[in-house]
Order: sequence, then structure tokens, then C-alpha cells
Amino acid sequence: MKSRFFTLAILLTLMFGFLFGNIAPARVMAESGVGKDVFKIVVSLYGITDSTRDIITIANVGDQTKVKLYNAGNATTGSSDKVSYVFSFPALTVEDGERYNVCTMSTQNFNLKCEHGQNSPFNRPEFVDINVSEKSSEKVSEKPSENVSQNSGEKKK
Repeated sequence: MKSRFFTLAILLTLMFGFLFGNIAPARVMAESGVGKDVFKIVVSLYGITDSTRDIITIANVGDQTKVKLYNAGNATTGSSDKVSYVFSFPALTVEDGERYNVCTMSTQNFNLKCEHGQNSPFNRPEFVDINVSEKSSEKVSEKPSENVSQNSGEKKK
């Protein structure tokens, strides 16, 4: 058990290093992050089955990163193949078009899947859908000029 926790801690540390290594310098921001104007990312994980293991979801925008864990042991069997999380960044201002990243990693194979998006000019949360099933063959954009992978519902520029 300790060995598994230690391995997971090392992988999380490496992922944070990866995410922070791709951050651009701070710019003048459009959203104030005060009151009701809070930057939010709604992440929906779908394709969850009875064989799905724990899934770590990481959201990064600007210089802030938040992590949530889908614990397969606490899931109600057969109730839904989807789970959603809301990542709120209340003390952060985000400019229109600023890039954010959402990554997931299963403890089954430790493969990292990432979605990249840009803050829209609309006063609403950003939405990211990620297929976590093993049958998924999604392609992830690693180029800074592309903002969302081919598997998400948003269009690329």
C-alpha cells in the first residue's frame, strides 16, 4: 500500500512539473475573480464502467492547479457511466483566450490524457468532456496553437 501511494505521489509531482513548465508569463486579465465572476471549469468524465479504477483529474489555469480524485471504491455500481466535477478558481483573474489544461490519469495504466482549451469571452463556465474508457482512441493536441483535442465538443481554430 505504501509503495502504491509513493508511486502515485511521484507521478503527481512529475505531472505538476509538466503543467507548470508550460505556463506563459502573467498578462493583464479580463475576469476579476471577485464575487460572482469566478473562473470555473466543469469536467465530465464519461465511459466509466465497473472495471474503471481510480482516476485523478487535474485542472490548471494560470499559476493555479486543482486536483480531484474519482475513487472507484466509493462509486455506486451501475448508477451512471458519467461523473462531473467543478473546478473553481475564485482568486484568479483570467483573460479571454487564455489557455487552460485539464488532464486525467487512471491508476490502472498511469497514462496521462490532456485536454487544452481557451477561456471564452462569455460569462459562463468552461466545459470539458473526457472519455476515460480503455477503448478510447482520442488524439490530444500538444501544439500550443491548437486549443482543444479532437475528442472534445469544441472546435479547433
